Amino acid sequence: MLAKTRFGRLIRAATQDREMVGALGVNQAMLFTVVFVLGAFLAGFGGALQVAREPANLGLDLVVISDAFVVVVVGGMGSVTGAFLAAVIIAEVKALCIGIGLVHFGAFALNFSKLTLVAEFLVMAIVLIARPYGLLGRPQGAVRNPAEIEDPIRPATLPFKLAAAAVLVGLLLLAFAYKASPYALVLGIDVLIAVLFATSLHFIMGPGGMHSFGHAAYFGLGAYGAALMVKFLAAPTAVALIVAPLAALMGALLFGWFAVRLSGVYLAMLTLAFAQIVWSILFQWEDVTGGSNGILGIWPQAPFDSRPAFYLLTLAIAVAGVLILRRFLFAPFGYAMRAGRDSPLRAESIGINVKRVHWIGFAIAGAFAGIAGGSFAFAKGTISPDVAWVSRSIDAMVMVLLGGIQTLTGPIVGAAVFTFLQDNVMRQTAFWRGLLGAVILLLVLVFPGGIVGALSKRMAARRKPA
Repeated sequence: MLAKTRFGRLIRAATQDREMVGALGVNQAMLFTVVFVLGAFLAGFGGALQVAREPANLGLDLVVISDAFVVVVVGGMGSVTGAFLAAVIIAEVKALCIGIGLVHFGAFALNFSKLTLVAEFLVMAIVLIARPYGLLGRPQGAVRNPAEIEDPIRPATLPFKLAAAAVLVGLLLLAFAYKASPYALVLGIDVLIAVLFATSLHFIMGPGGMHSFGHAAYFGLGAYGAALMVKFLAAPTAVALIVAPLAALMGALLFGWFAVRLSGVYLAMLTLAFAQIVWSILFQWEDVTGGSNGILGIWPQAPFDSRPAFYLLTLAIAVAGVLILRRFLFAPFGYAMRAGRDSPLRAESIGINVKRVHWIGFAIAGAFAGIAGGSFAFAKGTISPDVAWVSRSIDAMVMVLLGGIQTLTGPIVGAAVFTFLQDNVMRQTAFWRGLLGAVILLLVLVFPGGIVGALSKRMAARRKPA
């Protein structure tokens, strides 16, 4: 009912044309604050009702927020009736899966009750593929980049190249400090894997304008691709690391073909749906993936069986991956991807197939995430379905946003800072999650455009003549 009142119409107008609403003398900050408070109140009320169904737990936030997003997206953005209809359909599908139970098809048996883990995501994937704007939503323009148009990307300057070379030399020397500080290499490997993973996500988020909530799917496919090669074929480390990006590439090609046909939150949620489907397969296909126990004993073989050797291998993979992705962005393909992000209609008018370009970019990003996943499997020696869980995708997004989405070095700095903070905060207090969140929030407030983005703007402002 509130959506149909003058207040509801004012909110919709403010989201579509802020300048017009501001000209009417409306305090937009106060308007959105009221909406935020009202939404928080309803969310809290819903949480109180939820306690009657299941006890409160630490994972309830991610589950509830993903379910809420699914309902809103399936129903159609802005449609209260659509959200209600979507909630009913999803609930009925789950009930139907439980009611059907175990069904035998000759020698094969299918337990439909297991589909309740991803029933809402299956419904969302089907709906968005058939109707990209939800059940009762309205078609939206193919706007991929809501932020201001960026300046053209430029090649690295000589001082930047010298600084990068100095950092690379320092990372190489770290391998020789293994005996003095063995844990430094462990942390270094974690940082390098995070850098490659975050850079692959930035490749589609920044230049491509495609926000993905499910990038962990390709990280997980790469990790399991390498692990399964070792488990069933006793493949050498090098062979397994080659299979890792290929497994992720196949998944990215399949999922990306559907995802790039959408934009905005619909694209992001469809990627989340695919990621949850991947996670459920890894979790429930126990005969192959080991289920919740995962796969154990995935250690690198000679000559990479020592910590310094594997660190140097990870460093080579991460540096090569970052440089290749950077090269893609300075090639005509990278400029075509940016053109499709900033103005799809103009890009199409000059002969650029925007969907194909973004599909290829999506696949490239997935393949490099798979390389990071394969390296992660050998670094830890064991993996579980958590490598493809939504929390890993969120971590990658935090790394990109923390460093700066409009800069090429942003995800590198963001990944390093996030991993370093996470490692150090975890060892300092049992309440590390809250403390880590507070530190990241402080960094975001101090550097609203990301660490590298804010510093770049300040340096550019100083170079301008007075």
